[in-house]
Amino acid sequence: MASNNTAKTLKELHVPSRPLIIPNVWDISSLNALISLNSEENRPVKAVATASYAIAATLGIPDEQLSYDQNLEAIARLAPVAAQAGLPLSTDLQDGYGSRIAEAVTAAIKAGAVGANIEDTHPETGAFYSIEEQVARLKVALKAAADAGCPDFVLNARCDAFYPPSSAYLPQDSLMDEAVARGKAYLEAGATTVFFWGGSGRGLRDVEVSTLVEKLGGRVAVKASMRPDALSTAELAEKGVARISVGPSLHVIAMEAVKKAASELLAGGKLT
Repeated sequence: MASNNTAKTLKELHVPSRPLIIPNVWDISSLNALISLNSEENRPVKAVATASYAIAATLGIPDEQLSYDQNLEAIARLAPVAAQAGLPLSTDLQDGYGSRIAEAVTAAIKAGAVGANIEDTHPETGAFYSIEEQVARLKVALKAAADAGCPDFVLNARCDAFYPPSSAYLPQDSLMDEAVARGKAYLEAGATTVFFWGGSGRGLRDVEVSTLVEKLGGRVAVKASMRPDALSTAELAEKGVARISVGPSLHVIAMEAVKKAASELLAGGKLT
């Protein structure tokens, strides 16, 4: 069972211009790799989060096919290891599994999680929940957290206004207006931060990050990008964001390393 004190610790790490850099894990081995970076003298890893895309990949299925049970089973395996290492755990609960959103949050807390990403689009279609509907859903999630003994549960409300294909449902000349309107509404509903992502191809433009930070008082979460022209975590901090995650990128990098090493062996080479 998650401790509300741990939730408070996680919430206090979300500081504009001094962002929480929160790496995403998918199994015990990836979590242990991050834990190994911490020592008594230095603890660069302050908290960890799950990545549903990477969890799904370990099961050989796409993200949108990851079931409620499969996701919660992975969270239940990771949470006690993170707790033993003194690391608050945030979770990727997709859209909260529709009408099961209260159940999903309660189950995550019982497993040991103290935060969650919850998306504002339907996973099957990419279509948006209306602002009013999503605000109501976020309030349901936070009430469930409070009822489960975790009133400081860290809600990182995801807004897909810039994310294709969901952004295709919106007028292209008003993406920022929609993002700001949703962001303000989600924060008012009780979210700690609002997470904006433009997808692996589009990403978020520098000016978009700056505008979102200005309009939302810095309570903005972003994903560190693998694009060559992407801003570094230090540069994103200078922009004023409060949280930086990596999504499934560590999993992607790890699998590319596996392919590279295996390819060299199969070509007559050696492990390097």
